Amino acid sequence: MQTAILEYEKQSMPRSQRQVTYFCRLCREYGIKTRKAHLQNFHNASRDTITKRSNNDLVDVVFIESR
Repeated sequence: MQTAILEYEKQSMPRSQRQVTYFCRLCREYGIKTRKAHLQNFHNASRDTITKRSNNDLVDVVFIESR
């Protein structure tokens, strides 16, 4: 029940405030909105490597939710 209330409150906020941003541990940048694109563009990560389901844990380790 509690999560349903929190989800409703989240949806009632403007989209710009709902956007989750991340901190990259590799380059120490804040405000990253697209984690996989950031890895491709700034850290030369292969698209094939990033899109594999088994590497989602790796993406979660590199980035920390900053908001």
